[in-house]
Amino acid sequence: MPLPEISVSVKAAVLHEDQVLLLSYEDHSGFHYNLPGGKAQEGEGLRDAVHRKVLQETGLEVTLDRLLLVTEYVPAAWNDEFGTVQKTQYTFLARPLGDTTPRFPEPPDPDQVGFEWTSLVKLGQVFLLPRINAPLLAALDGTLRNPFIDKW
Repeated sequence: MPLPEISVSVKAAVLHEDQVLLLSYEDHSGFHYNLPGGKAQEGEGLRDAVHRKVLQETGLEVTLDRLLLVTEYVPAAWNDEFGTVQKTQYTFLARPLGDTTPRFPEPPDPDQVGFEWTSLVKLGQVFLLPRINAPLLAALDGTLRNPFIDKW
């Protein structure tokens, strides 16, 4: 039996003064937020991928603190809601180095509509994809018992 295709991506919870940086989008899922990040390239380490994707999507240089979550998506368990490719996503805690003003990438993502530094209090109330608000908040405050997320 051949090995399945599994997409590996990284995300960063960029934290500054008790606020996390969210990217806002308007697409087939409607208006929602994402953490900065994206797919790791073949041969690229996860930490390198986080630095590259955060810089690419926000213009910010960051330092990484620790791994917060590992999120898994198995298409059959979700009736292919987010596509047919199995995915794993590694979310790291990051902090900006220097400038904290995000900038749109060049070329811009046509679905991205903005950026928002969001308070941790409000983070629990926004439409974040994947829907990991509660485990992300628990990971940030150190109360998450199991960092492996396969239901959200």
